[in-house]
Amino acid sequence: MLCHSIAGGTGSGMGSYILEKLTDRFPKKLIETYSVFPNQDEISDVVVQPYNSLLTLKRLTQSADCVVVLDNTALNRIATDRLHIQNPSFAQINTLVSTIMSVSTTTLRQAMRMIVTLCFIEK
Repeated sequence: MLCHSIAGGTGSGMGSYILEKLTDRFPKKLIETYSVFPNQDEISDVVVQPYNSLLTLKRLTQSADCVVVLDNTALNRIATDRLHIQNPSFAQINTLVSTIMSVSTTTLRQAMRMIVTLCFIEK
């Protein structure tokens, strides 16, 4: 499981490099990424952001088995509209991302408990 940014800098460059090395080192393991895409509403201060995004997307399609796309704009909208936070901080957005990660991997972590529950329901 890898969590990284697509926009630029360390998240896109180093994150996709680590992803590629993990795939080479552990070819039989399933690799899932949680990739945060940049804000579309704001003009970026990173000039090469579109270029970094394209290069990272190429590595994601080649190396990852599952990619969960997290849109920064949508995360901010969820925080303001649904959670009623006026100006969400990085910590609050990160909490939202960690909740998404936790919920989406519940069946992997709690597989036996769910099977036992389903068997109990059948009886």
